[in-house]
Amino acid sequence: MKPVLTGAQILRKCGTTGRGRLPLGRCVHSIASKKEDENIVYSPFPSVELPNSTVPDLVFSRARNWSTMDAIECGITGRKYTYGGMIDRALRWGAVVNKVMPPGARKNVVVYCKNAPEFPVVVLGTMAVGGMVTTINHNFTADEVSRQLEDADGELMVVDPLMEGLLRQVLAKLNLQLPVFTNGPSQFGSPNLQEIIEDTTKPFAEVAETHPESIAMMLYSSGTTGKPKGVALSHRAFTSNMVMFTQPSVFAYRDTSAEYQENILGILPFYHIYGTHVVNMFNLYKGAKTISLPAFTPNDFVRIIRDHKVEVVHLVPPMLNFLTKSPAVTPKDLASMRVAMCAAAPVPPSSAIALKEKAPNPILFQEGFGMTEALGTHMTPLNLERIGYCGKLVPNVEGKVVDTDTGEALPEGRRGELCIRSPSMMSHYHKNPEATAETIDFDGWLHTGDVAIHEDGFFSIVDRIKELIKVKGYQVSPSELEEKLLKHPAVMDVGVVGVEDERAGELPRAYIVRKTEVTPEDIMDYMKERVAPYKQLKGGIRFLDALPKNATGKLLRRELKEMAAQDP
Repeated sequence: MKPVLTGAQILRKCGTTGRGRLPLGRCVHSIASKKEDENIVYSPFPSVELPNSTVPDLVFSRARNWSTMDAIECGITGRKYTYGGMIDRALRWGAVVNKVMPPGARKNVVVYCKNAPEFPVVVLGTMAVGGMVTTINHNFTADEVSRQLEDADGELMVVDPLMEGLLRQVLAKLNLQLPVFTNGPSQFGSPNLQEIIEDTTKPFAEVAETHPESIAMMLYSSGTTGKPKGVALSHRAFTSNMVMFTQPSVFAYRDTSAEYQENILGILPFYHIYGTHVVNMFNLYKGAKTISLPAFTPNDFVRIIRDHKVEVVHLVPPMLNFLTKSPAVTPKDLASMRVAMCAAAPVPPSSAIALKEKAPNPILFQEGFGMTEALGTHMTPLNLERIGYCGKLVPNVEGKVVDTDTGEALPEGRRGELCIRSPSMMSHYHKNPEATAETIDFDGWLHTGDVAIHEDGFFSIVDRIKELIKVKGYQVSPSELEEKLLKHPAVMDVGVVGVEDERAGELPRAYIVRKTEVTPEDIMDYMKERVAPYKQLKGGIRFLDALPKNATGKLLRRELKEMAAQDP
């Protein structure tokens, strides 16, 4: 039986709808009703038994089945590790973490690296000794790295040599003295991670007894509201999702055997939930081989698919558009593909159809849905392709679409906010209980901020309640950009919205009220040094005499979106 709130509890929990309190509609809806139960959608697939284990326990135990097979290879240098070799190197790294960290440390290791074979080595080795991993986007500016480091409470850094100079500037500015290891030769004398894990005289760490509810990773996401937040994810969340999502009804990898192993392209960034979980962790769980690329370059992207005969390709919409529209990509280059998995942003049906038409052999197009706060929740069944929908709920997941005003669960065909309940949800937002309470309600439903509909068990994301802008699958917070712009001496007021773009999905556009004379070029130059490339105002800059606001002074972002639609 679901718990029922007393009137006093409702008042305490809901008193206002301001920051840190649940909206009244959500709280009232916490009192369960039969009507709601009728409109909850359950996975059409049988529930699966979930492991009571940590990520290293699960991965290491399964890796024994394919210990001599390749786990990961750098697509540029050819540097690679077998499954057995990866585990050895992970345990050497774990011994280093134990040695460097003082007694009582949480062992919070921050990874600030491009995609490389050592990335999963560091992740697994840190987790194996009871530590947690947080990642930093390697495209971030110094300001962005600084803000995340201040929030993350990291205790040890692993950095790509190319970013070590910027990192050391940030550490000096923050007056932080953290041990720094580089994934390769350092210009500053830092220990070389690659040399350490290759040294066979180094000891192996013992795998620590870690509770499955302990935090395994903290990945930063803009979430459903506001600035980037640390999403704390437990071992149980990851291991549950590995088992739930890789069921044969929805997951296209073939089983690994002595005769066969999937080759999977690791181009999606490993600091992001798609790259580190859906690609890396799923590959490790299934015994696939990852061919990693440190950055997207058209020639290498196509070369890996063609030369390694990649059959299942993980994509985001911009990569999909590249494959379909670039004359450099021939049907012959796509000959090995049998499945395209696409997520991170809504997929234009025309792009999916174009890929199927361009490829010389039949391709199953699978669109999925997930988010950092809930991991993978939806996937297109292998036997039921439905382009334009992000699939059905994977095993053990419940979903519903609720009225955004009343919180009432709606029947199929009605638009509302998508809510999810799953064993793989986040534990909390780091140091942000208010945002946690705004996102996960009393009954354990995670409110995604996405507007969806469902029909016959298939879900489609049709809009977003939240104001985040999705650029090539990355979330961009308008309030973050507005905060930066308001520090410009010539900017009096500003509102940022996303404008549609065929290649990127959306691009940020700023509507600015000027204090003094300033040009769009001045603003562009100002932002170049302050935010990552994908956050730049590539959707343009427009100047207004005043921003549209309501009686309480709240920006009417909807009207800015309408302006943008009339001025593409």
